[in-house]
Amino acid sequence: MGNKTFSKPDFIAIGPPKTGTTWIYKNLDLHPQVWMPPDKEIRYFWERLFIGDLSYKERRTSSHWHHTARQVFCRQRLLAHRRNLSSGTIQLKTLWWDLKYAYGNHTDRWYSSLFDKHSVSGDISAKYCELPEAEIGRIRDRFPDLRIIITLRDPVEREWSRAKMNLCKRTGRGVDEVGEVEFINEFNDPPQKQANDYVTLIATWTAHFGDSRVLVLFHDELMNDPVGYFNELCHFLRISGPDAEHEKQLKKVVFKGVEGDLPARYENYLFKLHRQNIINLAESRADKEYPSRWLKRHGRFN
Repeated sequence: MGNKTFSKPDFIAIGPPKTGTTWIYKNLDLHPQVWMPPDKEIRYFWERLFIGDLSYKERRTSSHWHHTARQVFCRQRLLAHRRNLSSGTIQLKTLWWDLKYAYGNHTDRWYSSLFDKHSVSGDISAKYCELPEAEIGRIRDRFPDLRIIITLRDPVEREWSRAKMNLCKRTGRGVDEVGEVEFINEFNDPPQKQANDYVTLIATWTAHFGDSRVLVLFHDELMNDPVGYFNELCHFLRISGPDAEHEKQLKKVVFKGVEGDLPARYENYLFKLHRQNIINLAESRADKEYPSRWLKRHGRFN
């Protein structure tokens, strides 16, 4: 495809997981100037690098979790279109998008075509936090107009939330039914452990896209002031702020995590694992008080 560049999507949000990306997706989808893909996590760049370029048949028969989730999504969408066709309420534009998404050849051109040409449109895929610098450079070469959203959260809290999702929510178990070895192994998942090096994550994306095209948001801001958080996001994307009705929606929880407080032994373990990353972030983001608060929150384990 030579050196062709693409103007869509307008932005990507790269996570990491459990930092509020679902909330961002749901609320941007409500914005009248924004069009979001029906499938929140396209994961195109991650898929391209870590799974490879598979044919439609290979994707359809793959047992990889990424492809099985896509298969379920596409099957449900196509069944809905079949019901709509029977009732005479078929939406051709939506049907065309779903067919393209399900059967298209996964290329940069295909990926770009998934986003609306007439609205601000973006891709929120938390696994993009795992991309190496070489792939980030390739993205910059092919999608030079992208804006990058990086959402951060106290890595101790993030890892506990992520572990509960993977070990409890997806297996139907309670926290007390999961063994310590399983939790420790989950905490040490190499790509996610690396993603908690927030300073490197920010620096790498900023080196390729520039300060003005990278927005760093803190989960603490979302919890404390969801309206202000969303206004900052709107300003970055150059869209209008929320109206009064939308502001009510901003204060609602859109993805409830698994119940279960963080036991002290796991908090101690996670803080020791990520203490230096938090210190580095506190030093590099002196304008934000949140990393310093994280240090104080878990400081009894020093």
